[in-house]
Amino acid sequence: MLNLYSIKFAYQLISRMDPSETRYFKRFSGFHGGDKIYMELFDKLRTHRRKGIPLKKIRSTLKKEEPHLETLVKHLNERLLESLTFYYETNSPEHRLAKSLRRAELLLYKGLIPLLPRVLLRIYNQALQEEKFAIAYQAVEMLKQLWGMNLIRGRGVRAEDLFRYTEKVLGYMNYLHKAWYAAALYAEVIIEEGESHPQEKLMVIDQYVARLGLEPPNPSDPLTLHVLYDTAQAIRARLYGDHEKYLQLTRLLVYKLEQKPKKLQSLQHRYLLALNNLLAGLTEKREYTEAHTVLEKIRRIHPTSRYIALQKERLLLFNELNIALVEGNSAQVAAAYESYLRRLEKTYLRTSPAYGISSYYLLAFHLYVAGENQKTLEVLRRVEEGAVELRRKDILIAALIVRLLTAAQSGDIALVRQSFRRAYRQIQRSRATTPVEKIFLEYLQRALRGEFKNIEAGLDAFAQYVKRIREVGEPALQRFWEVYFPTDWIEKKLLQYRAHLQAGAADRS
Repeated sequence: MLNLYSIKFAYQLISRMDPSETRYFKRFSGFHGGDKIYMELFDKLRTHRRKGIPLKKIRSTLKKEEPHLETLVKHLNERLLESLTFYYETNSPEHRLAKSLRRAELLLYKGLIPLLPRVLLRIYNQALQEEKFAIAYQAVEMLKQLWGMNLIRGRGVRAEDLFRYTEKVLGYMNYLHKAWYAAALYAEVIIEEGESHPQEKLMVIDQYVARLGLEPPNPSDPLTLHVLYDTAQAIRARLYGDHEKYLQLTRLLVYKLEQKPKKLQSLQHRYLLALNNLLAGLTEKREYTEAHTVLEKIRRIHPTSRYIALQKERLLLFNELNIALVEGNSAQVAAAYESYLRRLEKTYLRTSPAYGISSYYLLAFHLYVAGENQKTLEVLRRVEEGAVELRRKDILIAALIVRLLTAAQSGDIALVRQSFRRAYRQIQRSRATTPVEKIFLEYLQRALRGEFKNIEAGLDAFAQYVKRIREVGEPALQRFWEVYFPTDWIEKKLLQYRAHLQAGAADRS
């Protein structure tokens, strides 16, 4: 686990800072007196990062230059976190209520009690309006503390009022807690086992969710309650194979959110989630016209914070590449390769690394389909590194297979051999444990032993490998292959290769 005060943390954080964040950090450090030796370390790490030098190579050099490196790194990390916290509080509307709450604490510390009831009630009501229930709870808790200290009794704030305020917020928070857990239980099935799962497991989850006592929220209830409840029901419908109901629920949720446009500013993260779930259903049902409409809705969102902007870009990238894949528009994606690569570099690791790696994989697959062999191999290297780091064996195997197919497509025998050796080393390092990995390893060993006399024989053996993957039925890997690596498409591609090889042999004869 990454240590908050380690040099690795500083190196990674600095590599993800925008130019505006860097400028703010330098100005912020100027507010502090004393020797700013940590700024020298900051500049060195930034320079090394720009040159692409890995941390392993520079750690020993830094230790020789600075004997007290650990203390210096701790100081640097504290200043970085402090400055970035202030930066986002100043520049993000999402932190406005939390900042107001701290101002109320300042008024209390300075003894300006008469202002506090009005200030705290305004924070409470605004937090409820924006559905930030945790902040509303903190505001009413501060009011209760003031009441208990006999500082605001008789000033229009009664015990009964405080009880009602707290009861309302706790009711919402309790419902959200349960609704989130219900959605998480169903989502966990897809994450761990894909959609090929035993029905008995779903029935057990249904019984547990029933014990939570969740009722459908009222139309007047906060939208956040609707989002989590409807999301749970939609995922459940999908797991039971009722895709029509899944689409119906996701469409309804998007409609509910869009009926209150003023709330969308403060609930953008919920709106993005709802649109993404709807897109997943539309893509799977091949309703591409509506999918493009939903994609356009995501593009039109004006983010209220940098975090929302990153989430928006992450979803746009993934869904653009995914829809282009199922529509067969790989040539257009390949033409915009530089643009996609630049966008991926900006968002990778800043939002969800798993999403980032899947998007890189989809880009590589597009390039492979478009016949851009060299570019495919460049992107695949990034996919393989990320898959190993995230321990995503499904993506690793798929990337290695695309590498082998790309090498075969190039017709370069030396590249084919090199790709086989690379795939073998990667699978061996990952300690093949699943049936799919073992089958793949067996195929690679046969190829490296020279059992296949020509490419045609190797492709025939690979076709048998694909067939065996179908028979293994490992749910988590099966789900990945169904969505991102369609075996029907691969089988057709193998037949095309075989026909191409046979035609070449006929011409030579």
